[in-house]
Amino acid sequence: MDVQGYGGRTNPDQLTVRRGLFEALSEALAGSGVPEVSFESEDRGDGALIIVHPDVPKERLAGPFPPKLAAALERHNGSAPPGARIKIRVALHAGEVLYDAHGVTGSAIVTACRLLDADPLKDALRDSPGAVGLIASDWFYQEVVRQCPTCDADTYRPVAVSVKETHTRGWIRLVGCRTAPTRVHRLLSLHPGAEISVPAAAALLDVPADETGVILRDLRLEECAEGRFRVPALDDGLTGAERTDALRRVLAWYLGTADNARRILCPDRITATLTLPDAPGLPLTFTSADEARGWCEAERLNLIAAARAAADEGQHDIAWRLPLALWTFFFLRSPWTDWIESLGDGLASAEHLDDDRGIAYALAGLGHASQHRWNFEESIDLFGAARDIFVRIGDRSGEGWALHGLGYACRRLQRFREAVVHHGRSLRLAREAGERPSTGMALTALGYAHAGLNEFTTSLGYFEQAHAIAADPHAEGWALHGLGYSRAGQGDFDAAIVHYRKALDAFREARDRPGQGETLYNLGRAHLHMGRHGAARHCWISALAIFEDLQTPQTAGVLARLRSLDPRS
Repeated sequence: MDVQGYGGRTNPDQLTVRRGLFEALSEALAGSGVPEVSFESEDRGDGALIIVHPDVPKERLAGPFPPKLAAALERHNGSAPPGARIKIRVALHAGEVLYDAHGVTGSAIVTACRLLDADPLKDALRDSPGAVGLIASDWFYQEVVRQCPTCDADTYRPVAVSVKETHTRGWIRLVGCRTAPTRVHRLLSLHPGAEISVPAAAALLDVPADETGVILRDLRLEECAEGRFRVPALDDGLTGAERTDALRRVLAWYLGTADNARRILCPDRITATLTLPDAPGLPLTFTSADEARGWCEAERLNLIAAARAAADEGQHDIAWRLPLALWTFFFLRSPWTDWIESLGDGLASAEHLDDDRGIAYALAGLGHASQHRWNFEESIDLFGAARDIFVRIGDRSGEGWALHGLGYACRRLQRFREAVVHHGRSLRLAREAGERPSTGMALTALGYAHAGLNEFTTSLGYFEQAHAIAADPHAEGWALHGLGYSRAGQGDFDAAIVHYRKALDAFREARDRPGQGETLYNLGRAHLHMGRHGAARHCWISALAIFEDLQTPQTAGVLARLRSLDPRS
């Protein structure tokens, strides 16, 4: 057996494929009544040679084995990224096998290998939505398949095999697929993720959403959850405008829907719309934060895959926008590794288009990514470059966003006077534009900058203003956290704890995990000042779990705090 397209995959994908293949083989053989003591497996890198001993009835390999292998591979493909999905060619033959010091040989093995390399088998599997393309030798078909009622002999078709010195007839069966793939199958296979929702499929197929569910069910695709279907594992075979237009429709749909979710969940980040002005199709809209958050969670893997596909497929105007539209998803919930990679691809796409606005936003996004790695000097360079472009092109909202990033980096480097200047300019721009969320964000940032200068009375004033206009739990959480931070700076730890607890409630409502982690850390510090070591430990253990999950550098600081409570740990 041989995995289709193995050599063109990345090393990590090849490892995933090998693991999935051998797990599927083991499961399928055991489920077909082939015990481990009755076969030998020889690793062939991109496949395997399985030698089954004569004590096993041959019909087990032609009857239950193929569908069980296909089912196991489909389960693997359902959770695997596109580059690690498996389609496999399998050849069945019987004959004498010879052993020597180096392994096995014999004309029967040569024949099986020639059958496996037959062009008709490769072509059939390439055009099939199924995971397994099976070819049996003429002898095996006549003597085993035709004689066994459970071997589905009517699903095989004869083909001529001509490979090197071998010229014979083989019998092909596409396991799990009794019908030829349709144009709809091929269009669906363009989808970058392993599952597709009905609205996404409507955008991809360019048909009304109320008709799409019927179409998908008529294809008998696996319905993984209500309204979500398994994408066919099929080489799409589409070329030209049809392929480009279909892919653009679904990528633009993900961009528009993600941007609508972002503007509800995190309106103080990137205030400008990112949806394409000429976007085909209508993205989803949301009536509540819970609805938007639920969509982001359900589409998590598809969003990552879509960002990667936009860059790989040359959809450059989508490739720089989509990572920014995914701000909420990556910032509030996930490790940032995928986002950083997407931002780099987005910058390259914006530069390819010579799109100054796209370049500036991508630079600012990378500036935030540098802050995540705590590389604040690099962050200042990136935000500075972004700000200069925003000023040149007259994008005042973008300038305000870049200034906020510059101010935050300066605060982390304890350059608080510079931070006050940057945040002050950002506040003026936000007020002039009437942008309430950005105004609140700038007020909160100024509060932290003045707190860094030990000007806690001034910082309290800014935090109180920010809290008064907070329009969502995320903004409210940071204003409350700031109030707690300033009260702690004044030595009023009882008041600080009250504010921190309120902030924690707000961050939990917003599902803002970085905010939860930061608040738990400072709540622990306040408890420690009050002599409550047990409460401090509880807060820091909870903060550590969040920071470790988010893969942030704060992990080391929290560990140090925990060790300070018990130097022996």
